[in-house]
Amino acid sequence: MIPEDSTATLTGERGAAAAGRGGAAAAAGREGFGGGQPRTPPEYRSGFGTEGVNALRAFVQKGGTLVTLGGASNFAIERLGVGVRNIMTNRSTKEFWCPGSTLRMNFDNTNPLAYGMPAEGLGVYLQGNPAFEVTAQDSQNYDVVARYIDHNLLESGWLIGEEALAKKAAMVSARIGEGRVVLFGFRPQHRDQTLGTFKLLFNSLVK
Repeated sequence: MIPEDSTATLTGERGAAAAGRGGAAAAAGREGFGGGQPRTPPEYRSGFGTEGVNALRAFVQKGGTLVTLGGASNFAIERLGVGVRNIMTNRSTKEFWCPGSTLRMNFDNTNPLAYGMPAEGLGVYLQGNPAFEVTAQDSQNYDVVARYIDHNLLESGWLIGEEALAKKAAMVSARIGEGRVVLFGFRPQHRDQTLGTFKLLFNSLVK
């Protein structure tokens, strides 16, 4: 059921894209640590199907805000047509491995979604999550709210493939119709997340 208020949040880091396909997706479970095969047997996968996708699209176009967290952002890209590319798709663990580390980001704190955030260098917890490039032709409708710094990303933990993330978008806001979709590559609500990132989620929920 789609909520009647102005904000909906979609999470489910390993199966969100599959949920939108009604359980037929082979992509379920691929977020992981940079690659991998589905972990959920097909008979146990489910989803809200075409009707649910259309309802979410209408919800946004009529002025609602949809917030996607972690791998759920793949749903917005694949099923709602949000014009960004997940650059981590199909990367092997030899190319990219981030099993739970703190990486440095910069924030556009002139954007209301990043009010209260420092402009530079905040450490954010990442566990093999998406990162984005804006590909939309109407790029004026897309705001990069958070971006990985250009070098020496690792603050704490272990990281292979730093160059894949350098300068890439970690949080994007896309205006779709009268509403918007806010994509978080990282998970601001995660139990291990740095406390500062909660502001980003709260800001996204405020109209």
